Parts: sequence; C-alpha cells; structure tokens
Amino acid sequence: MPPRPSPAHLAGLLLCAASLGSAHVFARLAFGHGVSLFTAALSRAGCAALIVGLLLLIRRTRPAASRRTLLGTAVLGLFVVGQTLLVQVGVKRLPVTVALLLFYTYPFFVALVSARLGDHKLSRSLLIALGLAFTGLVLVLGVAPEHIDPVGVLGAVGAAVVFTGTLVLTPRLAPDLAAPARTFMMMSAATAFLAVIGTGSGTLRLPDSAVAWTGLMGLSVLYGAGIVGLFLLMPRMGPVHTAVVLNLEPVFVAMIAWVALGEALSPVQMAGAGLVVFAVIYAQLRR
Repeated sequence: MPPRPSPAHLAGLLLCAASLGSAHVFARLAFGHGVSLFTAALSRAGCAALIVGLLLLIRRTRPAASRRTLLGTAVLGLFVVGQTLLVQVGVKRLPVTVALLLFYTYPFFVALVSARLGDHKLSRSLLIALGLAFTGLVLVLGVAPEHIDPVGVLGAVGAAVVFTGTLVLTPRLAPDLAAPARTFMMMSAATAFLAVIGTGSGTLRLPDSAVAWTGLMGLSVLYGAGIVGLFLLMPRMGPVHTAVVLNLEPVFVAMIAWVALGEALSPVQMAGAGLVVFAVIYAQLRR
C-alpha cells in the first residue's frame, strides 16, 4: 500500500483532473474543425513525452532500463493507444454521455483488481465513495435510457478495462524505473505506435485553420500536463485513490463548459457535481 499522501499531493492530482477536463473542451474545438482522431492522439501523446522529457533534462537524468523494462514500457504504451482508440469507438457509437459514464466504471475495476493483487483493501468506505461518485456522474452527465449499441458498450467498457491495466500494472511492468523515466518511456512508446498506425492508415492531417490549431495545441498541452502529473503522483496516491479523485474530471468538464462555452448546468447536474466532490472528500477522510 502506498504511503499516505500529503495535502500537496492531493492538490496536485486535483490540478491534473482539472487539466485533463480542460483538454476535453479544447478537443471539442479541434474535432469540430476537422482535426482527425490520430492527429489529436499523436499530438497529445507526443506533448506528454516532451513535457516529461524536459523534466528529465532539467534534472539531468538519463533513463536506463533493462530489456525487460523496455518491453514493459512498450506494453504500457500499447495500453495508452488501446484506451484512446476504444474510447473513440464508444463515443462514435453511443451518446457521448453514455460512453463517458461507461468509461468511468474504471474506478470500480481498479479497486477490485488492486484488492485481488493485495495492493489495497476493498473497504466499505471505499465502496461507498465509489458508489456516490458514480451516482454523481450519472446526474452530472444527464444520462438517459436510449438505444444501446453493443459495440459501443464494448468499446467504452474496454477502454475502462485497459485504463485499469495502465493504472494497476504501471509499477509492475517497469519496477526498476522512477516515475518520471517510466512515464517518459511509456508516452514515447505510445507516440511511436500512434505515428506508425496514423501514417499507415493515412489519417494524419495537419489542421487547416487557426481555430483548429488552437484546439489541437490546447488539447495537447493540457492533456500532456495532466497525464504526466497523474503518473508522477500515482506512486504517492496509489491507483485506487487516484481513480477516485479522477472522478472529478467530468465535473471539471461540465464546469468549464458552463463558464467558457455558456452551457447551462441544471440544478440536478449541480447536485451531482456536489455529490462527486463529497465522495472524493469522504474517500480521503476515511483513508
């Protein structure tokens, strides 16, 4: 079990959730002006690798890894690619809110897998926090029963399973690397895989307008900063409590869209956001 995090670590993870949530707003801008999925995925993975690479350069750290660790980071890179593609399958075949809600089943998967591996106790308070957070997300996202596409469901839930693997297996697949070096190698591998797939499929296209460039750059920087911060803080927070705090990401998306895009929030959505916040606080106090 990871050591108890300080308030600074928790605050840092909250900033990561806010950064990742803000990236979704810029993603809407980018995709709405013709930026392709692979262009966005490659740009954000490359930006993440660049950010943590600069951190290593400032620290004058040279990542050194065994062949086994290199293979492990390559597998983690494939997980990043798999999650990216599976989420898009869900979003394309389901209402976006339904796809997001299905993806956010991953905190339950993380808790179950971590308990099975002996990393974390599956306590009653944790299950209560997860249930409250999920209920809050249902309210925030305004999910309503609609026709459900089985392929879309498999894509969104598959993304949740893959992200669970990323969170839980990261320290196991590259145990001899510190978090910055591990994150750099993982995101570099993801960048390489996406470049090969995107080039081979002919789906990499540069934006053709200033608005599209703004969306792509905002998405890349905010995602890069958020995901790098997440993997740097996870050794202190642990995968389970990291997943609990990340339930706030859709809440940040809704709040930013409200402030920046004028998308109104109903009282029910506000109540849902409050429930998610309460669940995160409850999980930390009961830790």
